[in-house]
Amino acid sequence: MAKDHLLPLLKHRPQRPSPTPAPAWVALLAAWVGLLMVIASVVFVFLPGSKNPVAELEHKAQYSFADRFLPVPIYGVTVAMFLGIVVLWQMRKEPRPLADAMVAQRVQAWVGIWLGLLGAIVIYVHVALHGPK
Repeated sequence: MAKDHLLPLLKHRPQRPSPTPAPAWVALLAAWVGLLMVIASVVFVFLPGSKNPVAELEHKAQYSFADRFLPVPIYGVTVAMFLGIVVLWQMRKEPRPLADAMVAQRVQAWVGIWLGLLGAIVIYVHVALHGPK
C-alpha cells in the first residue's frame, strides 16, 4: 500500500540510453595488438636470460635483455584483452541480429582476447618452467 503512490512515476521513468558502440578501429586494434603480443611472447622465449640474478637484484650487474623486455608482452597482453572487452561490453545492448560490420568487430574483439590469452599462456608457462628455482 505504501508504494502505490509511486506507481505513476515508475511508468514515466526515462530510459537509459544504450551505450555507444566503440569505433571500428578499436576492434581492429585489439586483434593486431593481440597478434603482436603473441609474437612478442614467442620472441621472449628465445631471449637470453640473466646469468647472475643475485647480482642483478643487488644492482651490481645490469638486468638482462629478457628481464627488460618482459614488461612489453605482459602489459601488451593486458591492453589487447582490455580493448576486446571494451568492444564486446559496449556492444552488449545492440539489437540482435547484429549488422555485418558489428559481427566483424565482434569477431575481431574475440580474436584479440584469445590471442592475448595465448600470449599470456606462453609467457607464464615459460617463466614457470624456466624461471627462478
